[in-house]
Amino acid sequence: MSYLVAANPALQGDLRIYRAAAQADALGRNPYESGALTGPGGKTQSLPFVYPPVALPLLRALLVFDYRTTYFLFFALKMAAVVALIALWRRWLFPDDLSGACLYLLCALAYGQTLKMDVRAGNISVFEQVLIWTGVLALLRGRTWLYAGLIAAAALFKLTTAGLLLVLLLDRSRRAVGPLLGALAGLALVHGLSAAVRPDLFAAFLRNAAALDDRGRTNPAALALIRDGVERLPGPAPPHLDWVLYVLIVLLVTASFLSVVRRSEMPGDLDGVLHAFLLGFALASPRFKDYSYILLIPPSVYVVVTVLRRLVPRLLAVLLVCTHVFAYQSWVAALVLFMVLVAHLRSRARRPPGPEVAPGPA
Repeated sequence: MSYLVAANPALQGDLRIYRAAAQADALGRNPYESGALTGPGGKTQSLPFVYPPVALPLLRALLVFDYRTTYFLFFALKMAAVVALIALWRRWLFPDDLSGACLYLLCALAYGQTLKMDVRAGNISVFEQVLIWTGVLALLRGRTWLYAGLIAAAALFKLTTAGLLLVLLLDRSRRAVGPLLGALAGLALVHGLSAAVRPDLFAAFLRNAAALDDRGRTNPAALALIRDGVERLPGPAPPHLDWVLYVLIVLLVTASFLSVVRRSEMPGDLDGVLHAFLLGFALASPRFKDYSYILLIPPSVYVVVTVLRRLVPRLLAVLLVCTHVFAYQSWVAALVLFMVLVAHLRSRARRPPGPEVAPGPA
């Protein structure tokens, strides 16, 4: 196994970035500067560090052991998190045999093998997903404060995850406004203090984050797809056309989702609406890496098993989700499932209620 660590530097590459950033911070260097990250053997890391400064003290835990030991411990923790996540989905969301079989298939193959990509990259995405889906289960049980707290914890590392707090606005009783505002205030306080204490680090973090421009298979997201398309247009494109088209997509996804929310009966339709929200969140995210698609495994199982009732549509949906023919297929597959789910929820909302059944004899 030690041979694999040295011979295949592509394995857990993100872990090397995390550890190098923690090491640079411990030595008083700016981990966001070019050339500041030094990995095993003194090799300079080419990829930048793109997490906010509040993550740096937490990443210091990666310096407790030598790199080889940290490598295997981190891998073991990731595998444990994967098992825990699948077990959570299986027990609480998809307990029957059909949905369980679909879940296992999609965990293995869905969205360009998104789970495998996360394990291979050494990213923290699977840990983030454990927090998110534990929060989702809490939300389904009406524990909005726990949901808000878990999403806020995940957003300490990845700021865009805070967008998942918006689902609390679906609570028509307005009881979820407090948890929403509390979580947003907590995140603003933590990151605000970080910016006030080390403005140089926070400004460098924002520069690195703004410079990210992954395309294709590694980042099958809306903005990357638009930019690739705009660059293929003949002649010079109008200024900011990519952002105009991106905003248009966000508005269309939002309008489609809100049309469902207005017609749905809460809490009876909460499962379907929540899965539609997660699909819409992925579609509207400006950056959504290949391993981020772990988030869409349960919504995809829900559409295949609950929404699609006939064999052929189910097989076509599974084929679309579990194959990877072109670079942005994951985003297209999410779009198709989102449209199918939105149409299903709309038709269910338009369906007249069944005849009232008279109560039987006592």
